[in-house]
Amino acid sequence: MAIPHVLLNFSIFDQNRAKDIIEKYDDIKGWYIGGHSLGGVSAASYAYKHPKEINGVIFLGSYPTENDDFSEKELPMLSLYGELDGLSTKKKIAQTNHLLSKDAVVHEIKGGNHAQFGLYGKQKGDNKATITPKQQQDEMVRVTKEWLQKVSI
Repeated sequence: MAIPHVLLNFSIFDQNRAKDIIEKYDDIKGWYIGGHSLGGVSAASYAYKHPKEINGVIFLGSYPTENDDFSEKELPMLSLYGELDGLSTKKKIAQTNHLLSKDAVVHEIKGGNHAQFGLYGKQKGDNKATITPKQQQDEMVRVTKEWLQKVSI
């Protein structure tokens, strides 16, 4: 796993950092890209523009934009969202599901919110989670691990 340093901590300003990592570790043959919130938007944009390099996309409280429509693509995708997310709301997730690939898996974390994906504290506009950060993180890791095991066979 690699987490790149990006300009101003916003991957949207530095979307091609994935390329640097992929080139640095050219012995790795299977790449999955993902991100939380705007990081997921950036990951989707990179995957859309570099389909031969990316084996799957993981969204954490995030979704692709209309410019990155994967609905006709055969690319494994995992979308995890928090039931109480006040930013990437259930409504926004539902309204963008048509942009996901046919192979997408969508998973709701009951009681989860937006900020607990990144563990950076409270965020304006977010709702209060009814599960602990550890519970949300544990479910996120478990579901992602199970998904990766299925799609990388």
